[in-house]
Amino acid sequence: MNFIKKVIGGGGHKHKTDIKIEDEKHEQTPQQQQQQQQQQQQTPDKIINTPSTNSSPTLHPPPQPPTCIYISKENVRSDLSLLKDFSSAYYYNFYRTLEKNLTNQIQAPGLNTTNSVGNKFTLKEFNIVSEMTDSCVVSVWTQKYSNQSSNPVEAIYQIPLAPYAAVSDFSVILKDKVLKGKIKENSKAKEKYNDAIASGGQAFLAEKVEGYFKLQIGNLPPQEDVTVNVTITSEIGTHLESLHFCLHRFLFTKNAFKFNYTLNVSLSTPIETIELDHYNPTITYKDESKTKATISISKDDGVSHNIIAIIVPKYSEKPQSFIEYSPIDKSYAVAINFYPRFSVSPDEVDQKSEFIFVLDCSGSMSGSPIKKSKLALEICMRSLNENSKFNIVCFGSSFNKLFETSKHYNDETLEKASEYIERIDANLGGTELYEPIVDILSKESDPEYPRQVFILTDGEISDRDKLIDYVGKEANTTRIFTYGIGSYVDKELIVGVSKACKGYYEMIIENSDMEEKVMKLISIAMQPTLSNIRVDWSELSITKDNVVQSPAQIRPLFNQERMMIYATFESEKPIEKEITVTLIGNGPLSEEISFPVTLDFNNSNSTSSSSSSTSSNHIHTLSAFKHIQDLEESERKQKKDHKDKIVELGKRYGLVSKHTSYIVTADSDKVTEESMQTIEVLKQDHQQEDPMVSRSRTLAAPVACGGPVFGSPCPPPPPGCIAPTPYQSSCVPAPPPPTFTSQTITSCIAPPSYQSSCVPAPPPPRIHQSYTQSIDIVESEDECVYEKLGSGLQYDDDGDFEEEKELEDCKLECSAPPRAPTPPQLQKLSKKESKLKKRSSSPTSSPITTKTTSSSSSSSSSSSLSRPSGAVLRSTPDSLIEIIRQQKANGSFTKSTVTSFIKDSAPPSGIPEDVWTTLLIIANFILNFNSQKSQWELVSQKATKFVKQQILKSGISSNFETLLESAKQSIQSP
Repeated sequence: MNFIKKVIGGGGHKHKTDIKIEDEKHEQTPQQQQQQQQQQQQTPDKIINTPSTNSSPTLHPPPQPPTCIYISKENVRSDLSLLKDFSSAYYYNFYRTLEKNLTNQIQAPGLNTTNSVGNKFTLKEFNIVSEMTDSCVVSVWTQKYSNQSSNPVEAIYQIPLAPYAAVSDFSVILKDKVLKGKIKENSKAKEKYNDAIASGGQAFLAEKVEGYFKLQIGNLPPQEDVTVNVTITSEIGTHLESLHFCLHRFLFTKNAFKFNYTLNVSLSTPIETIELDHYNPTITYKDESKTKATISISKDDGVSHNIIAIIVPKYSEKPQSFIEYSPIDKSYAVAINFYPRFSVSPDEVDQKSEFIFVLDCSGSMSGSPIKKSKLALEICMRSLNENSKFNIVCFGSSFNKLFETSKHYNDETLEKASEYIERIDANLGGTELYEPIVDILSKESDPEYPRQVFILTDGEISDRDKLIDYVGKEANTTRIFTYGIGSYVDKELIVGVSKACKGYYEMIIENSDMEEKVMKLISIAMQPTLSNIRVDWSELSITKDNVVQSPAQIRPLFNQERMMIYATFESEKPIEKEITVTLIGNGPLSEEISFPVTLDFNNSNSTSSSSSSTSSNHIHTLSAFKHIQDLEESERKQKKDHKDKIVELGKRYGLVSKHTSYIVTADSDKVTEESMQTIEVLKQDHQQEDPMVSRSRTLAAPVACGGPVFGSPCPPPPPGCIAPTPYQSSCVPAPPPPTFTSQTITSCIAPPSYQSSCVPAPPPPRIHQSYTQSIDIVESEDECVYEKLGSGLQYDDDGDFEEEKELEDCKLECSAPPRAPTPPQLQKLSKKESKLKKRSSSPTSSPITTKTTSSSSSSSSSSSLSRPSGAVLRSTPDSLIEIIRQQKANGSFTKSTVTSFIKDSAPPSGIPEDVWTTLLIIANFILNFNSQKSQWELVSQKATKFVKQQILKSGISSNFETLLESAKQSIQSP
């Protein structure tokens, strides 16, 4: 059946918005299906409110108010290659960060020891059984270890634990005894562990340490096998409309072992396809409807590649709900899954948003970069709508702002922004980005105005990893877009910051491309969004305080993103009926939209009363985990103490957290008296170089000499080694220059290119065309890097690179997030160049202030250039930006400011002068600036929206297309 849900609220001059949701075809009657097919034949799939063009010059269809249709995904399914691009998925950013610098990975594949035990303690068998539902994934890991040492062993096994996953159960099998772990507060768990070891007994401690799951096996007797069972509950990885489950290769030891993997998938909608690269899995569907499937892999030589199962379910147009009841706790857990997509004409999008532009004004931005950045900012300012808030921040060694806090966008604030941009210069010294970003993100966000930050920089910073970690914790409130300017920008800074906040990035090598690439990301930020999301639980007939929703603050739902909400509440008696709650948010037309969510308690899953069963309370467990994350975030930001509540939830649902750990102890039949040795599983020994690394380095071509050792005098270059120059040879990459401090400058003379703090570095060399050709997308990240850099690289047995340091930049290119409005694409690759570390330089002029003067005679928003009467503007970049500067906040152009750019012609009868002038400017863009469309497209959309609003408001009989055609003819007439 089809139904219409009216918008709640609204008001003013705005129109009510209808949200049309089309149910599955099998739920419709034949008559309804026929009516729907007739509608689809008459209406384009993704266009709404497109005015009909009437051939008669005198008869026009009545103008219609803008509408927003929630469309079926069947006609807009993403290409399979995009769905499989896991490196662009947000969930994979955790692993991408681990991969960025392989030389420092403590979890690099391999079984290494720190003593003489060698490989006598080994992993014999590894079995993983995972259960995937619509709401979560629960995996049980069974690992069998043996100790062939003659001494007792304390093993330390450490693996990465993604932020969306939690250890929810832990047990050990020792001497045919099953020892179940108990959750305790951290200090008490460690105390009990140490006591057991000291008394000669066996003990097992599982805890979460800085993003890793750490397992300690203490006093394992000689010649004794042990089996460790770990249950990990996690959110489902999502990418576009597909569901992903990732087992990264860093989770496994490097030695050969028997490996069995089973993924049981049980969804509420049919499965369209299942993909899994690098392996030959057995895939079995369990029912005719294809809602249940089993994926199996068996290997005898361990795991050398990522295991990423990609499941594409049939799309559901409505929010889905999943319910679980616990008779022990007398509580319900609810999960709501929603993946909306709006179809709305770009010129009608009128959503609220906050835009903050952060511009690098350090000395190295002087010249063309700062000039082009200012022009790009001017275009950005005219692309915002009147429902926006905005601010501009300039940073270097210090930072300053246009406004103390973001202001509403109007003619007054737009004029102040133009004056501020006019005074911007590259005069703020070095590059310190962390402080201005903290200043921005530490301010409480307004849920009605989703915060989107745009960073433009050409350098690198000393606290990059600290910044990436910080912004990642703010991803629930902010989306960040980044632009890397020039050849020497820190690519990991650009990619890492955008990826951590679910944003996009662009690399701007040629300054001539700056405006186009800046506007590409602005266009993404303008795409339809559902913001200020909340759930009205009042129909449950319980008080709001009794419903614990996680996350408490729901992130804005941007285009091509999926939302998952969890909630728990207590109920003395089981509920045996359907209840409808309401999902509410602000839509792309700034109207409040509601989506009904049916909770069918008759079909809720009941958790088992058996204490040994952990597979039946998935939603309860994940809801508690998300609530713990909210509490931990409150501790971080608001300095509140939630330790007691976190410990209570951890004990109740068996969750490892920053305050809780699993502990298992067992009394030994014989007290261990021998000295205990410690080994580390999946821990790389950095003191011994891999022989493959050594071999590959001996085969590598000679490179330029490196810089001085930090804090020491410059050593003479080795025999036969050429001293580095800024742009040495295109075939031999130079190493990155050293980072200079006050200590190193006194003891070492820098190379000429970095020596003077008064003269800016020369521009980067023009990259040869052969190095900037596009490449074909290949299936795996490793193959991508290999194909880009050629065949002269060394691989180890797992397909990983031995030349990690040399390949860091290329790895970033292959594992980077999407950079365009459409899903991700690879960048063009240039020959790997040395990264030029930005130096701090003294400001060359006084800092920019946020004060504005009303008597400024250089304000571009109120000036017009002198041109011959009747002249038509030629297609030049300077003239285009001058036109754009004349646009008002509401999108209109006034005749007095643009007469120098267009032919003076009287408006048709009944058409207001500002409407006609705006139409002439739109027509001028189309006719004379088609090659620069990316720069004026958003400006034109805002102008189009103004014209359409005036057509409705003034009751003009002509439609927009007819009036625009008249404007074109007026410009083209002699």
